[in-house]
Amino acid sequence: MKLLPILLISVASAYAATAHALPSLQLGGDGSSDWNYGGGTPDTWVVSGTTSFNLFAYANCETGTTGCTDPNGSFAWDAAGATDRYAYLTVATMPDIGNVDGFDITINGATLVDSGYGTPPIQDTNSIAPHSIFDTYFEIYEFQFDDLISIIGNTQPGDTGTGSGYTESFGITINSLFDGVLGLHFDLFTVSGAQWDPTDTSPDKFLVESVAPYSHDAEWVSVPEPSVLALLGIGLIGLSLRKRAKNS
Repeated sequence: MKLLPILLISVASAYAATAHALPSLQLGGDGSSDWNYGGGTPDTWVVSGTTSFNLFAYANCETGTTGCTDPNGSFAWDAAGATDRYAYLTVATMPDIGNVDGFDITINGATLVDSGYGTPPIQDTNSIAPHSIFDTYFEIYEFQFDDLISIIGNTQPGDTGTGSGYTESFGITINSLFDGVLGLHFDLFTVSGAQWDPTDTSPDKFLVESVAPYSHDAEWVSVPEPSVLALLGIGLIGLSLRKRAKNS
């Protein structure tokens, strides 16, 4: 893998809905000056100017349930009560460079369980809804929301909602990038079963259950320049609209 003199990038999603309630899943930054909210349609959390940063994932355990039911802090997600549940952080290259190993990163406390090209997870017909990031090369990291229950809020500025939930932090370091990779996009999902087995290709065995909304995901870029971002955003919005028209 070649080490890239990192330039810049951000992307725009073509999904324009705004969520005001507390989402099931969210991503957000650590509040440092490296993180800013902006650069997409709708906006997203963007970190720039560093190759080492902290990313946070949040799970609202009250969504679809009668409340947090597990005093030990296991992932309580379904109406049956507390079960050991897993979540999945996807990391995708920006822009699309084809089906090649696009990056080498370190994520503390997370285990790589799958990689591929397309819209993750490719084994699941109910994968993350396609927006302007995909299709592209991605990797998936498995983790558990295993901290204590706490009060979480909405990571999108201006949106409302608080609830009982879980927080998971990731210390991320960008080690190297393949030529042409200018940024990384982070998404978050859970499956309807306790744990997703990427080697099991049985139809619809573990459908994607919850995803972080486009306005609550995150990106890593370097030295974003507005003129370049605008040109790239226009191109990616056109690609997304073309995909949506094809799927309709």
